[in-house]
Amino acid sequence: GMILGRVNDNREAIVQLALRGNENQLRLVRSVVDTGYTGYLMLPQSMITELAWQCIGTQKGVLGDGSVKSFDVYLGTIIWDGEIQEITVNASESEALIGMSLLDRYKIEIEACLGGEVRLTVM
Repeated sequence: GMILGRVNDNREAIVQLALRGNENQLRLVRSVVDTGYTGYLMLPQSMITELAWQCIGTQKGVLGDGSVKSFDVYLGTIIWDGEIQEITVNASESEALIGMSLLDRYKIEIEACLGGEVRLTVM
């Protein structure tokens, strides 16, 4: 029950996530822990297309700056803390973001300095 990451040069808390595509291809992606994002996972549209995940609709989401935006929603498969999980994934033009829904029941510890450790621990 622990996921480790690092604070990058932009002072973002980064953890690596394993994504599983529809042909069982695995793709690793460095993702920003974003406590202002309420969904599970946001990924660039190009990455979602590559994984051939199925679009299941659209939904409105609140961004960190408080603005509301409509996102295409996909059903995605990830490996999170050693477990295969199916989650809803929002498509965007931004970098990969891990939201508070995926972090549910985890304690987040961030050493807020360059290269600092990021620890996600099951509560």
